[in-house]
Amino acid sequence: MQNLTILGATGSIGASTLKVVAENPSSFAIFALVGGKNVTKMAELCSIWQPKYAVLNEEVDALELKRILPSHVTTDVLFGQEAMCMVSESSEVDVVMAAIVGAAGLLPTLAAVKAGKRVLLATKKP
Repeated sequence: MQNLTILGATGSIGASTLKVVAENPSSFAIFALVGGKNVTKMAELCSIWQPKYAVLNEEVDALELKRILPSHVTTDVLFGQEAMCMVSESSEVDVVMAAIVGAAGLLPTLAAVKAGKRVLLATKKP
């Protein structure tokens, strides 16, 4: 079982990654989901996958996510670049899917590389 952090979990590549995980439940567990500002989508994903961590860009969005998560979801909600790096370099993580658009994904991806994680890169055609 490999623990996975998904950078860009609320986007289309994140959705595709989660489909692969759903089809291979004995191979992967979701450690952390990282997204931008889509609080509603992140709440939905946390309810389904119950990751250890969910990380959003801004504190206001993280507070809203905490407010709307169902009580049975024990996911720790964090925000900001530092938290994104933490869930990418954690000793509990085996694989990081780097699917955040632009410069926002650079620091957490570099943190994963420096920590020796397997990093999966994804891009889309313009």
